[in-house]
Amino acid sequence: YQSQEGFKGAMGAFNASRALVAVMAIGVGRAAWDHARTFMEENYDLSRPIPRYRRMQEQLAQVKRKLDTGRMLAWRGSWLLDRGESNALEASMAKAYCPPAALEACSVAVEILADAGVRNDQLVEKLYRDVKAMDIVEGTQQIQRTVVARRLVNLPRESD
Repeated sequence: YQSQEGFKGAMGAFNASRALVAVMAIGVGRAAWDHARTFMEENYDLSRPIPRYRRMQEQLAQVKRKLDTGRMLAWRGSWLLDRGESNALEASMAKAYCPPAALEACSVAVEILADAGVRNDQLVEKLYRDVKAMDIVEGTQQIQRTVVARRLVNLPRESD
């Protein structure tokens, strides 16, 4: 006889922490986005019709949409957890979506800050390094996609 209680407990902990990692990733992404937007406003004359400026503005708008979407996914997973309901699907969806969105935000911020973005004394450079770890902890993207796919098509799960 093997007890599944330990495994179920571990999976429950993962479901809680995956939602939290997603929330942290979005926080890092939003910090990078805020820093890049402020840098643009202070250092570029955005009223000039320069294609590079337009592209940077479009990149920031796209990143903002992704971060807002990720925030909603993370909130949903966290809300279900707070209610004591199963959040395995939502937590895995948030974990699969949020770190790459945050990484994109950090990459765009580094690009906008140009040389200043890669200096060791810059916040954006640190955020970029930190967000890379969030992609790995609590399961890689491949693991999250597998969890989501299994739950969406009702394949047997290890915890069942």
